[in-house]
Amino acid sequence: MSVVLGHLEARLGRMRGGWSVNLGDPAQKLTVCMFEGGNIPGVTSFATLGLSEFALKAPEGDQDYYLELVGCQYAPDGGYGPFPGALEGVASQAVAEGRLIRRGDVIGLPGPMAPGSEMVALYAALPVYFDDGFSSVHREDGRGVAIVWMIPIGAAEADYVRAHGWAEFEAQLIAKDPDLLDLGRPQVL
Repeated sequence: MSVVLGHLEARLGRMRGGWSVNLGDPAQKLTVCMFEGGNIPGVTSFATLGLSEFALKAPEGDQDYYLELVGCQYAPDGGYGPFPGALEGVASQAVAEGRLIRRGDVIGLPGPMAPGSEMVALYAALPVYFDDGFSSVHREDGRGVAIVWMIPIGAAEADYVRAHGWAEFEAQLIAKDPDLLDLGRPQVL
């Protein structure tokens, strides 16, 4: 896991802390880590560490996939913000179901990401705010690990993804260029 942690720290900044996530079995754990001082000034990032220990499968296949999740926001005032809990929930559900989180997946949240926020779901994307080399890493054992960026989105945006697909949604994001790090941003659709 040290290669994965080094890969995350190279872009997200120094790890400042972490929360252990118990997945039901004492032998099954992962950590949600907080990073500061990375490649994007003024941003606090959170990432799972240890999710890549679990084989996840796409619904239509038997191949094993491995990934870690990343979420980024402007440094929250007074606290950690919503990402530790959101990533814990998404990762726990993925492990429990053995289900791969793929580009374009929309995962509903129990409520808004922050008070007054329209962001009520997470959208799985490539980590495009970072360099191309960040999207994957090979562990010490040679296993490939995808880095999946979980972007907060609103209900109308989630509905758009479901109706039109991820490629159309991402085309809208490119055309309208919203600030995806702002939990208080207006929806683009």
